[in-house]
Amino acid sequence: MQARYFTVTAPSQWTKSGTTRVTVRTGGAYEVYLCIGNQRVPASAEQAWALHAALGAALTATFGPTPAWLAEQNTNPPAGTGPDCNTKPSPGM
Repeated sequence: MQARYFTVTAPSQWTKSGTTRVTVRTGGAYEVYLCIGNQRVPASAEQAWALHAALGAALTATFGPTPAWLAEQNTNPPAGTGPDCNTKPSPGM
């Protein structure tokens, strides 16, 4: 499977820029590769789906609906298109 990249930018209190990039790569050496800032987590598709379900339930129950800053971002662009889809790996990926 060809690698595809999906990226969103999140507010961040601990960085100088005030934002953090969150990127998910599908395909490549791992089925799913999650990058949050400089943190990297390889996962199987099953583990990624479980994370998706657990985070969705926990965040909605604790913090309510999707925040506006995230709802406004395109998190599922066609392969290789759009400002939020990298066509080349980010450094360290």
